[in-house]
Amino acid sequence: MWNGLRIVAPLVLIVLLGAALKRGGFLNGKDRERMTSLLYWVVLPCLLFRSMYLSGNVLPKGWNMLLATYLPFFLVPAFALAVAWARRSGDRRRLALCAMSAVRANNVYLGLPAVFLAMGESGQAAASIYIAVMLPGYNLLTTMWGEAVLSGGLSLKAAIRTLGRLAKNPLVSSCILGLLFALLNIPVHDTLLISMDMVGKMAVGLALFSLGLGIEFSNLPGALRRTWPDVLIKLFVHPAVSLLCFAIWPVQDELARAAVLLCAMPTAINTFILAEGMGMEGDYVSDIITVSTAAAAITIPVWLVIMGIS
Repeated sequence: MWNGLRIVAPLVLIVLLGAALKRGGFLNGKDRERMTSLLYWVVLPCLLFRSMYLSGNVLPKGWNMLLATYLPFFLVPAFALAVAWARRSGDRRRLALCAMSAVRANNVYLGLPAVFLAMGESGQAAASIYIAVMLPGYNLLTTMWGEAVLSGGLSLKAAIRTLGRLAKNPLVSSCILGLLFALLNIPVHDTLLISMDMVGKMAVGLALFSLGLGIEFSNLPGALRRTWPDVLIKLFVHPAVSLLCFAIWPVQDELARAAVLLCAMPTAINTFILAEGMGMEGDYVSDIITVSTAAAAITIPVWLVIMGIS
């Protein structure tokens, strides 16, 4: 447990440093927009392409990986929706938000740095494989959960609209390209791979700074009282269901550990943007993001112990 806290401590300190720089006026919302844009369009695509290119030829074959990865996207939102309905958590907008946010983990901006610190480069490669398998369904299925609850059913138009957004997502396309280059044995010059490695290593610091700039901790007690069931589902139920799925449909140990650790991450910040765009309660999802991010400093070490990483 102590070693787990030591792994999480640098992540927390950098996030807090980003928050302090924002409060002190050294950085602002526009700086965060630039960092996020740089991460989204340049740094993370380089990291994901290189990781998939170097490890994509060992991508697990068969149904185990798909089943263990995708079943939580159906089971956990259904459980979260049932809990929210039992709590009489509000109208359809709140119910849709509870279902959608239950599995939208901060896999990239916090998850990749956490896995790298806990498991090293091999863990980062395993995490990239999981992200490559998970990312299309992550975006499609969570959006469809929100649409289904809001409208009372699924629509072909909403599915097509979501697929169109996925086609423009550089994180998805970089994973697919890296995998294709690996499977087709298309050579990539060492100079380019080294350059991508150097750019990709910027991801940890930039991602954590960006996270610190985007989180507001001032109303943490009130947010905790409102959102604690949703936070518990995200930080405990989601990774627990993922762990159970990987136990039933096993894959390589390192890949399973990285996947469960990524599922144990707090709610992704971009859930706020998605919720606002779909007409859900932006304030409530902000509370979920804030509380789950703060609580993750405690829960991530627990999951490191459970997974035998620390």
